[in-house]
Amino acid sequence: MKILIFAYRYLSLYYRSALSILATFLVVLSTYAYAEKPSLTVAISTDMPPYVMDGATKGLQIDIINEALNEHSVQFVQMPIADLQTAVQQGKADAALSVLLDDTNVFYSNHYITFANYAISKKADGIKIDSVPDLKDHRVLTWQNAYLELGPEFGVLFGPDSPQRENYIEFADQAEQVKQFWQQNGDIAVIDRSIFSHFSRAMGKTMDEVILHALFSPVTHFKASFKDEEVRDYFNYRLDRMCQDGRYNALLDRYGIALLATICDIGESVKVED
Repeated sequence: MKILIFAYRYLSLYYRSALSILATFLVVLSTYAYAEKPSLTVAISTDMPPYVMDGATKGLQIDIINEALNEHSVQFVQMPIADLQTAVQQGKADAALSVLLDDTNVFYSNHYITFANYAISKKADGIKIDSVPDLKDHRVLTWQNAYLELGPEFGVLFGPDSPQRENYIEFADQAEQVKQFWQQNGDIAVIDRSIFSHFSRAMGKTMDEVILHALFSPVTHFKASFKDEEVRDYFNYRLDRMCQDGRYNALLDRYGIALLATICDIGESVKVED
């Protein structure tokens, strides 16, 4: 009997020690694995579904960035669109999305996201718009810095020194832009079709109530800016792989985004060996 008790105590002690060692090993392993993923702060816009949703926890841009930067632990920080242009330069983030400006102090990616922008009017207003100059007699609601991004004709018409500037309103929050559009008669919203559709549905409105005026390039592509050149190069490489294996277009389909052309049609991504 004493031998059995001794054996039981010995085996119990052995297994407890083994379990303790195993638990410690798993903790160390998980900590090591986490530490192997460097942290990366990425500046992103305020919510604009289906691209950015629920406080930058989901959306097309979120999925693209997490997939392309899969070897990093990405932390998103939201800010107005205008602030994204210099977020990296000012030390607010390691990378910034939806940028257009050129600055030699940061490293710009290839184009990674595409928007389809239209001038949108209400059918009930009966507004005739066939060209960009036709906008000059109407109040135009759009996003920050849109005059820099929609072609030279639009830029001249609504630039800072233009007399039409007083009828031109930029919004940091595109939900507010769409809200004002529906509240005011005669307003024109210049905005991405998918963003407008999502916010309008949330307000009980439908696309049957509006007219989409195709005044701009069918698509507008945007880049990301990076503090680190190697991270930028890896991002470009991963984007290229996503285009090649169909993952990028699968993400577009997931969010119901149909485009005449995507970044996968440009063919500018970096090619490197595995």
